Amino acid sequence: MHMVIAYLLPFLAAPLPVFAADLPARNPGSVTFSLLKPEAREVALAGSFNQWDRERHRLAGPDRNGRWAITLPLAPGRYEYLFVVNSTDWTPDPAAPSVSDGFGGKNSVLLVPDGER
Repeated sequence: MHMVIAYLLPFLAAPLPVFAADLPARNPGSVTFSLLKPEAREVALAGSFNQWDRERHRLAGPDRNGRWAITLPLAPGRYEYLFVVNSTDWTPDPAAPSVSDGFGGKNSVLLVPDGER
């Protein structure tokens, strides 16, 4: 019994992946990232898909509900990312699973499977 539990623990502790199909998309082959942050002056998206460049992908917004959003075309793969609020606050996506960033923080994770693009 202990062997079965020890075998399953790594799988139980692993975060559930978010698939592009689970996220709202405006166009086929694209993924929409959004963050509810009405008090923000600006929000950007940085991740493994843009070499963690906090300037390249700025979100539009906020809308009247305080939501910021951006839609990006992404090839199939696994991506880690964070929102960058007001140029300094690196924020995980509250709607996505996260993993350790190796520096004591967390990165959000997105899996885009083949056939979703």
